[in-house]
Amino acid sequence: MKLGIIGCGTIAQIMHIPNVVEIPDATLAAMCDPAENVIKSLGNRYNVPPEQRYTDPSQLIEERADDLDGVIVTTPMQTHADIVEMALAAELDTLVEKPLAVTPADAYRLVEAAEQSDVTAMVAYNRRFELAYERLVDELTDIDHVDSVTAYAVDADFSKSLPDIYDLVEPELGADFIERSNERRREQSKQAVNTTDDELAAAYDFQLEHVCHDINALRGLFGDIVSIDHVDFVRDGYFGTAHLTFEGGERCVLQTGDSERHWHEQFLRIDTPEQMLQLEFDHPFVKYNSATLSIRKGRTETIDSRFSPTREESFKRELEQFMACVRGEGEIQTPFTDARDDIELIASLFTKSQE
Repeated sequence: MKLGIIGCGTIAQIMHIPNVVEIPDATLAAMCDPAENVIKSLGNRYNVPPEQRYTDPSQLIEERADDLDGVIVTTPMQTHADIVEMALAAELDTLVEKPLAVTPADAYRLVEAAEQSDVTAMVAYNRRFELAYERLVDELTDIDHVDSVTAYAVDADFSKSLPDIYDLVEPELGADFIERSNERRREQSKQAVNTTDDELAAAYDFQLEHVCHDINALRGLFGDIVSIDHVDFVRDGYFGTAHLTFEGGERCVLQTGDSERHWHEQFLRIDTPEQMLQLEFDHPFVKYNSATLSIRKGRTETIDSRFSPTREESFKRELEQFMACVRGEGEIQTPFTDARDDIELIASLFTKSQE
């Protein structure tokens, strides 16, 4: 299966490009990034011929649509809407990194474009493809009542550790290009939460990229969120607490934030009358760093169990599922509609906090 990568930044270099190269049925047939030094270095590293390297996404889509079986879009989130819309119009099966877009309006536009096309349209929520997450889904089928749900996600500063782990090619881009891109991102964030406040828009920008994983994981476990019962942001929006209610009546306390801590901490905890289930995620940029599910149960005695799979990479399983969907052999587990609802919910957290 011939795949193109549009956007060759950090997550593409760490996960998406190597996974395409490593999967036997996949071929890296085209790559695109606005930084010529990135395309040159990575093209040489992965033996992609010069004629299959691009700096303009529209040119790649126009010239390669008939040759490619699909594209993986890993550009900055403010560019997702335009690039994905072009790919869908060209009838290219598309896997796009989360979040689907910055604004709910753009997310609705992409859902409509996906519905009008006849291709696979999937969002890259890799946490949903952790084996421990799938085990948690199975465990919940035997549970009749949930007392409470806790979701906690506080980021560390990953930029401090990544250069010591990976040989990343840093982009060489002009100051004008970077400022135009940043301004576009700021304006979209302002539109999303209907504000002119730069600080509020910056907080939404962070939280959207950060907490959409947790919102989507919760959606996969409990369905739609029907009400936001409380929301409170501190530290100019970079740390927040929200109380959410799901369609089945489950209640969740969500805590989400940024920090200068050395460690990353992210977990989902589910309490029932006789057991506790906790899914813990580790450093999100370290390959083969699987999530772990811990279960403690018992009324008369305490029984602990731990499910910690190894030798499985969620990003690779995600790509394999996308490829199965393209072949008509799989079901899309992370559709555009869910990703749209995730964006709308996160925007609602900010608008509700201003009431």
